[in-house]
Amino acid sequence: MMTDVLARSIRRAAIIACIPAIASAQSSLSSQGFGFPTGQLSSRAYGAGGALGEMDPLSPINPASISLLPTRTLFFQLEPEYRTVSSQTGTDHTTTARYPVIFGAIPVSQNWIFSLGASTLLDRTSVTSFRTTQAISSTESVAMTTNYAIDGAMSDVRLATAWTPTNWLRVGVGAHGITGHNLVTITQSFDDSLQFSAFTASRVLGFGGTALSGGVEIVTKQFVLAGSGRYGGPLSLHAEDTVLASGRVPNRFGASVAYVGIANSTIAVRTSHDNWSSLGTLGTSQLHPVDAWDSSIGADMAGPRLGDHLMFLRGGFRVRTLPFQAAGQNVSEKSITGGLGTAFAANRVVADLAVIHASRSANLSASEHAWTFSVGIAVRP
Repeated sequence: MMTDVLARSIRRAAIIACIPAIASAQSSLSSQGFGFPTGQLSSRAYGAGGALGEMDPLSPINPASISLLPTRTLFFQLEPEYRTVSSQTGTDHTTTARYPVIFGAIPVSQNWIFSLGASTLLDRTSVTSFRTTQAISSTESVAMTTNYAIDGAMSDVRLATAWTPTNWLRVGVGAHGITGHNLVTITQSFDDSLQFSAFTASRVLGFGGTALSGGVEIVTKQFVLAGSGRYGGPLSLHAEDTVLASGRVPNRFGASVAYVGIANSTIAVRTSHDNWSSLGTLGTSQLHPVDAWDSSIGADMAGPRLGDHLMFLRGGFRVRTLPFQAAGQNVSEKSITGGLGTAFAANRVVADLAVIHASRSANLSASEHAWTFSVGIAVRP
């Protein structure tokens, strides 16, 4: 009897480990499918609602923007999220620590620069616990608790270069390697622990893919126009050396316009579109990725001086659709953001802080709210 139950558990664990988590086995609206899209935004761009993303050199989105970096630069970002999910079954609080952007750049001439960086494309970190009943025979059953945990991410490693042929034009190209893994662990414990032992199984799922990107910026005295795109190549989901499924890296395009007629200040709007549906072939029919728009408006304004240091004050608003449905419903997110930044150590260190409050909802009885604190440090050796 116990052998039969464990055999069923092993088969179930093997099946679950090969597919993305579905709505009934998730602890949040934002972590459906292959995970939450961080947006690949620096703390500076995040503070302005994401509106600066196409023209911010520390956001690995538009390769043309790295031409703005005046010297060698190293950048690191820390981004904890404090999430609250409310549903008919109660309220759940979780904390997720992310390191969404690591970046380095070096100029090779006055108008030519290279960069190498890694950013989080999709973060998939969640823990879910639910109760079920396992049938042993036509007359017997045993209650059990299943804990389903996922730890991992899909990352975007980009090698980019940018060229500034004139003072009003910047162009850039990038080559991307999509990599990462998910550690999927399932633990089942039975109420009758005297007859049935707890069972744990785990599996590591890896990602491998490629993409190309290009971008441009046009600069005038009053305005900056920027646009970029990413063309996705093949993407595979594998376990060790075995390919489980194949798809394509999502295509993306985005554009923004910014008013720069105020000294040391930028007011911008941005929109972008991601073809997340290309990930649909990596999972089962329970995976529902959707193509999504991401739009924002924000400002980065010169503020007061603290001694010799000029403070920058930021604020913005962002609205987008998340890439994976929850229980067959699209998940929308609205964010209000704020932030500040300054330079010190003779402008060799730039520090940025952003605070984001996001509300996520679907046509369901559950809702989600999150506070995210984004801290970015750029060092110019």
